[in-house]
Amino acid sequence: MNDMTMPPLDDDFETPAKLVPLASYESESALLGSLLFDARQFDVISEAVQAKDFADETNAAIFTAVSAMAHAAKPIDVVTVHEHMQGRVAIQTLAELCNAGTLSESAVRRYAEIIRERALSRQLVTVVNQARELAADHAIPIAERVDKVSAQLAGLAVDAPGDEWVSADAGMDEFMADLDERCSGKGDPFLPTGLHALDLQLDGGFRPGELVIIGARPSMGKTALAMTIGMHAAKLRQTVAMFSLEMQRGDLWQRQVAMESDVSLSKIRQPHKRMSHVDHDAVCEASMRIKSLPFYVTDRTGLNINTLRTKTRALKRRFGLRLLIVDYLGLMHGTNPKDNRTTQLGEVTRSLKELAKELGITVLLLAQLNREVEKRVDQMPIMSDLRDCGEIEQDADIVLFPHRPIHLKPSLGPEWQSYAVLRVAKQRAGATGDLNLRYIGPNVRFSNWNGEKPGTGPNRQDDDFE
Repeated sequence: MNDMTMPPLDDDFETPAKLVPLASYESESALLGSLLFDARQFDVISEAVQAKDFADETNAAIFTAVSAMAHAAKPIDVVTVHEHMQGRVAIQTLAELCNAGTLSESAVRRYAEIIRERALSRQLVTVVNQARELAADHAIPIAERVDKVSAQLAGLAVDAPGDEWVSADAGMDEFMADLDERCSGKGDPFLPTGLHALDLQLDGGFRPGELVIIGARPSMGKTALAMTIGMHAAKLRQTVAMFSLEMQRGDLWQRQVAMESDVSLSKIRQPHKRMSHVDHDAVCEASMRIKSLPFYVTDRTGLNINTLRTKTRALKRRFGLRLLIVDYLGLMHGTNPKDNRTTQLGEVTRSLKELAKELGITVLLLAQLNREVEKRVDQMPIMSDLRDCGEIEQDADIVLFPHRPIHLKPSLGPEWQSYAVLRVAKQRAGATGDLNLRYIGPNVRFSNWNGEKPGTGPNRQDDDFE
């Protein structure tokens, strides 16, 4: 059987007449005429439209000239623009643009929006045509083809033009409406972590749009802390998604059951040797509770940031999303494999921050610290230990460092066995500081610490950990 050939693009539509035109020459002419008549209106649309958005080359050239003259604070009218363009456009053409006279600010803004929208439509057609060609190229693996199309679509700047300035009057109206809603118990933007000391430090939890970093050396509990927070969010019926680039999803399910059942992970991994009937019943009950949680996992490896963004947006559309966990940064790739690692990691962290703001979610990104932390006496992490991770210090809203002293000094007494420090090393909207937590190793989870820090009495053993 012969392969089906790709039909022409227009065959996919009922009739070409039903398509929205890909250019609005009338809007272009009206906008340019108004600018030539009253150059002050350039400030209204300067960030809403660019010369490349004009479909007509002459119109694009005129707008380029007007833009350059406006930025140089030069007078703008038919004669001065004609001189600036050195006669490349007839003065009669410029004069005809002014026939309609000046427009209101709202009309000018709307014409700019139309021009921008039509430009995006033309870009979309280009991407669709390229996608059709790519779809027929069976020499490229299907996953790679999908990733390329996703990257092209993500590259379309679809933000609608608008006024970025908000007056104090309007801003206070927004603030009071938000305050009233939260005072009534509705619309609370915070996502509690379930760890009381951390929630108190964060004034309630994580905010939408935040990029939160959990950084540590291996075996300090990065994944355990992320999953503790993620499981708590899911129990609050907040959708959680996790990209696990290091662990297979089967390992994550085992950890979730260990966290929920209080049966040790070692028993779950070797049930035929260690698990009792009571343990088995507890595991079954825990698995049934977990089944109802909105917690999604993928263990696909070799992800680049474009693929991650595309998959996250799709999941947000299908199920909603409040918390995204990425484990971990060092296994992510940028869009250009030829870039050095620092550049790629910087692209990843910037993109994740932008994704958090775009989707109104919190992104929890795990990162491995460099070895400098191991050269200090207490081995307590500091912000500079993230310097091998691109621009993570600048992009992050919150940076958390879990630290377990007994992991570094096994000779510490038994009271240190479950003690952990969580350092809030950065918080853009609040205070930093060290918090006491409990780490339950057999169940690979964190919980609240009650009481004083170990070794604070007369026979203290923690001199190296101050």
